[in-house]
Amino acid sequence: MTIRTLDSIWTIPPSYSLWIPANVEHSVSMDTAVEMRTLYFKPGVVAAPPDDCQVRAVSPMLRELIIRAMTIPPLYDESGPEGHLMQVIVDEVSRQEAMPFSLKLPKDRRLEQLCRHLLSALDESESIGQLGAKVGLSERSIIRMFPLETGLTLHGWRQQARLMRAFALAEQGKSLGVIAGELGYSTPSAFAKMFRKIFGQSPREILSAK
Repeated sequence: MTIRTLDSIWTIPPSYSLWIPANVEHSVSMDTAVEMRTLYFKPGVVAAPPDDCQVRAVSPMLRELIIRAMTIPPLYDESGPEGHLMQVIVDEVSRQEAMPFSLKLPKDRRLEQLCRHLLSALDESESIGQLGAKVGLSERSIIRMFPLETGLTLHGWRQQARLMRAFALAEQGKSLGVIAGELGYSTPSAFAKMFRKIFGQSPREILSAK
């Protein structure tokens, strides 16, 4: 799934979740056929940032707890066994760790246009100067402004976008070689090197498990 808010984009691979604080407007699109479960918590019940969305890994235990919770009626005894199960879910969600599957979109119109171009052409490797010429910004301006607007360098932002897309392509059943090619890497080993640098594991170990 891909979730968008006014200023950010998240990719949610299988076995991951997105924490969304209350009152955050968002849209959801599916890359493939998806089954989704949604949990709602009273504000303050889960230890999580009050304003930030986060992609989080779902442990096998939490997954089974969520499936069991789907069979419980909305009005359950909070002091009984069903209430205890719900409390375990709260505890597990509070322990989840945030994962690097998000991209912040810049507010500057020219940088935002640049980012949307990058998302539509992840297989290209245009230089900062070439990208700047498309939106009317100098290379120096992009180098200065981009981290202030997104928290990442342009290179880091593009790398993150490619990483997020890799999970969607893997879910579509594409091979590592095809994924590397569609994301602009000269060889599968070049893509694997970047992937291992971020996750500490090879893409086959993670992508094939999804």
